[in-house]
Amino acid sequence: LTGDWSSDVCSSDLALVSIVSSIYVFTVVKGSPKVTKELLEQNYISSEVVDNNDIPKYLKDAIVSIEDERFYKHNGVDTISLVRSVVHNLLTDTTQGGSTIEMQISKNLLTSDDKTIKRKLKDMFNATSMDKNISKDEILGIYLNNIYLGKSAYGVGKGAKVYFGKDVKDLNLAECAMLAGITNSPAKFGQFVQAKKRQETILYKMHELGYINDAEYEDALTKEVTFVSEIGK
Repeated sequence: LTGDWSSDVCSSDLALVSIVSSIYVFTVVKGSPKVTKELLEQNYISSEVVDNNDIPKYLKDAIVSIEDERFYKHNGVDTISLVRSVVHNLLTDTTQGGSTIEMQISKNLLTSDDKTIKRKLKDMFNATSMDKNISKDEILGIYLNNIYLGKSAYGVGKGAKVYFGKDVKDLNLAECAMLAGITNSPAKFGQFVQAKKRQETILYKMHELGYINDAEYEDALTKEVTFVSEIGK
């Protein structure tokens, strides 16, 4: 009898926690607008927006490979990455994020940098809404048009000119991988030596995930890449 009673109490507690959690989540996201392409475009940061069709596939694949490798499989929120990041953060002294590309767009264009549960929940809601209303390719275009690349460059259109002196549509695979790597830490990877190391990591991931073949991988690793910005001098 005692065991049954304890089990009932435990179940009741869990049910109460679930109800309270649901009410809290509902309160946080209540009134949030449907996330559309038009809504996001109204909040663009970049001063040099490029057409999605002018962004090389190599660049999109590079970002997916290093930032959100299950991008095409999740609905805006990657449960696997979230659980992994929570476990990592609990068991180690370092922090690991579990944000998807959609969640990063939400943080950059719709919410804020506040490190709160409330902001995270809003980003998750916005990410799933985004995924329902915008194609994955368009989402990548939005993300790449607004990422920060250092040197006051927001978006790959400006970044391609700052670092390589080129239009983004003219970047080769080696340059795409290097540009994609800068966004992780512009202060660090905006320096050529560090950028090259990061590029090699990204090319490895692209090859591992099947975005590039053996010949493309080997060619990009050995291709000469030069920064035209003073960062590389």
